[in-house]
Amino acid sequence: LLFCFLLICLSLWCIIVAICAFIIHLQNHLIFALREAKEDAMSKAGHGMAAFKQQELKAWQPVLTPIAVIGMLLIVFVIFLPIGIVLEACSKRVIEQSWRYDNVGNCSKVTADLNSTQLPQNCILQGPGSENMLVLDADYEPPIYFYYELKNFYQNHRRFSKSKSDPQLRGDGNDVYTDQCDPLEYRNDKVIVPCGLFAGSFFEDRFSLDYRLPTANSSDDWISLCPHNNNSDPCFNWGTGSAHTEVWNEHWSQWHVDGSWQKRGIAWKSDVESKFKYVALSDGETNQGPRQNQSGLQLPTADDEDFIVWMRAAALPHFRKLHRVIHDRTLPKGTVLRINIASWFPTQDFGGEKWVTIGKTEWCGGANHALAWTYITVACVAMALTIIFAILLLFGSRKMADIERFAWHNRPTQSSLVSIA
Repeated sequence: LLFCFLLICLSLWCIIVAICAFIIHLQNHLIFALREAKEDAMSKAGHGMAAFKQQELKAWQPVLTPIAVIGMLLIVFVIFLPIGIVLEACSKRVIEQSWRYDNVGNCSKVTADLNSTQLPQNCILQGPGSENMLVLDADYEPPIYFYYELKNFYQNHRRFSKSKSDPQLRGDGNDVYTDQCDPLEYRNDKVIVPCGLFAGSFFEDRFSLDYRLPTANSSDDWISLCPHNNNSDPCFNWGTGSAHTEVWNEHWSQWHVDGSWQKRGIAWKSDVESKFKYVALSDGETNQGPRQNQSGLQLPTADDEDFIVWMRAAALPHFRKLHRVIHDRTLPKGTVLRINIASWFPTQDFGGEKWVTIGKTEWCGGANHALAWTYITVACVAMALTIIFAILLLFGSRKMADIERFAWHNRPTQSSLVSIA
């Protein structure tokens, strides 16, 4: 975060310098116009390449006078400070709550050693009466976003992020440019679709959300955003063990309900329309890599929006990705949540953590205090420099453009430099 902060400050300072240079350019526009007129006159007189040979071509020669610099710094202060304050106020209005679940119940047992006979492990993040208090502390109005978070998972690792085939994902063919997927290109002499470390590490956990309003009369008055009680329901948990593997593969991607637990629209529109297309498997192709062969699940199709969201690499090892959106209802303050989880994805082996987050964004997007304070810091630095330069201008002993301070006024008359001049 410190590196990002310094990088943003440097970028903003470059913008400031560019603005200063532009203003100085306008200040000296008259001088440039006179030079241009003079050069045109010389060209008409037959000088030809004289200006080029004598290094008298038009050039930008800004002069940073104290008054000009003070004025430009004040402009930066006036512009950046309100932007920073507005962004900080917007970030404070963003509402979100997070809960860790990889240390809850059977979900804490998920490791890379488990196979299809032991997966998924099921757990429930529940409200009062358990150690995890899932009570909303503010009113959440639609759209409400539900995220999963991973910590200590490096999606931005160079070898990991490049281990994929973009032509294969675009639908150009399942067997094209798969050499880019090394080391997960083949399994049992069959091309893996989609191939690569990126796709092969896909996040498989499934979630369904129940809630109880603060006005509910009974403790059993739960409302399901994605029904899961019957095997005909979209979010029904089919249980643990290899006997359920086939039915899990049939229904795994169907854990969504339009409006209340919506999957459609969680991925970028450009990704859905242009970058990810599904091509049916043919002979010599498989949708199971080493990890999927162990867990029993199949890789999702390339046009699955959960998969598309996963394939957009995160810049930092702690990241969140959008899972579902609630469009059709409001969750008032005091609402109790219950999150049902089917867990496949192991994190204990690399010291990672798994969280879920429910959040409400503002016009500025999610909370971004770092960006807001970057603007405020630049504004404060500009004001501090303005004050320093103003003090030096008012009380400094040196006069601007005082030729008496040049060294040659103190040289003896017999100096060779003076003689040449």
